[in-house]
Amino acid sequence: MSDGTTQITGCRTRFAGIAAPRMPAERLAGLAQALGLAPVAEPAGPAALAILLTGAAPGSDADELWLPPVAAWIEPPAGSEAAGLVPLLAEAAGNDLYLNLTTGTAHDLQLGGRLLAALNARHPLEGDRRDDLELALHEAVSNALVHGNLGVAGMKELSAQELERFSRDLGDRLADPALAARRIVIAVRIDSAEDGPAQDGRALATVEVTDEGAGFTPGPRTSSGASGRGLDLIGNVAEELEIGNGGRSIRLRFRL
Repeated sequence: MSDGTTQITGCRTRFAGIAAPRMPAERLAGLAQALGLAPVAEPAGPAALAILLTGAAPGSDADELWLPPVAAWIEPPAGSEAAGLVPLLAEAAGNDLYLNLTTGTAHDLQLGGRLLAALNARHPLEGDRRDDLELALHEAVSNALVHGNLGVAGMKELSAQELERFSRDLGDRLADPALAARRIVIAVRIDSAEDGPAQDGRALATVEVTDEGAGFTPGPRTSSGASGRGLDLIGNVAEELEIGNGGRSIRLRFRL
């Protein structure tokens, strides 16, 4: 397949090419050919693209990587070639936006802000609504990474001692290769007002965040500590909030 069109299809997104900012051009070209996609040096144009994040995560100088036409951000599994990317791209094709990253890479990125930028580029948001959504997305991602994949207990109180313990635990867990390699998957689907689920002429975004941690059983919050308020905050912003997969998955729905 060398016509630049992908055979990886889904009900939401049809990818036309892939880019990999830190991958040698020859390797990207070979990988793209095997996947039936076009290798792309710089994202541009209307066709949907997937970004392969390899090596160090891109910094603020690569903000354009999080805007249209890019619709997926995937960190290839270690040692994987095209065959290892096919199921990830197929899953991405079933969504409007998709991220599949290791905990180590995701921790280095401001994913809440990145996701919001991608959403806002498609459906411009008002100031207060934009801030609320960014905070809710940040909380959902942070919970999945810190409490889920890394298993760091929340702060029980606002104190220097608890902050030191929390920071130490976070650093120790991130330094563990097995924990840092755990995955976080974020799938976003956007339904317009004409698609049915939306109401009042406003689009509806469904965001599902999945981690590989031990999970948890949701219940009423009984602690007045510094941590533990994330689900309450998310619930105040989202129209709907669902916990699934033994606490390893959270699904949020927001009006845009």
